[in-house]
Amino acid sequence: MFVRALRFSAAPLGALVLAAVALGVTLHRGWIATEFWILTLPLLLAVFVMLSGGFALVLWLAFRGGRRWPLVATAIFVLIGAGGPVLLFSNSKANAWTRFWVERPAFAAVEAMELPPDREIDYYGVQLPRHLCFVSANCKVAVIGTSGGQPVRFVPDYIGIPDDALGYGHFVGTPEPGPYDGFGEPVCPTMELADGWWWLDFC
Repeated sequence: MFVRALRFSAAPLGALVLAAVALGVTLHRGWIATEFWILTLPLLLAVFVMLSGGFALVLWLAFRGGRRWPLVATAIFVLIGAGGPVLLFSNSKANAWTRFWVERPAFAAVEAMELPPDREIDYYGVQLPRHLCFVSANCKVAVIGTSGGQPVRFVPDYIGIPDDALGYGHFVGTPEPGPYDGFGEPVCPTMELADGWWWLDFC
């Protein structure tokens, strides 16, 4: 009985894992672009070709199984795994909003960190603990200016070469309109998230 249930669950579980990978890669494409630069497009293309093959395989397995609920569940996860990345790639604000809410505890931990005095902070920021590295494109939190006399913490989602960055800024109180120094490119708060966090995009 257990083996039979596991066999019927294999396709939906496989589709769920593939959807999670597809969404995770999409939400962190800024880190991928920062790390791999000119290899980003071929790398992402290869990943999504493999994911497409995986989605086709699990749909075939579910269809071959002949039972309705595994096929419906698999189709739903495939739809999420295929449609979600399309939406997030085409709408950068939706991507920024989704990543913030999925990883909100990590952003709260970055906000709670004690930072050294401003003069001791490197231009690109202070190293984050390893367990928080996934939240920042360079595993650092920077201070990119002040708002209302308070330092603005910046967690980059993407860092260009040789300069410019987009990402998340934490403000104490209502943010001043900016611009702020996005590592050489003026950035401004364009979308409020929660708990003082804003998305900083090009002004």
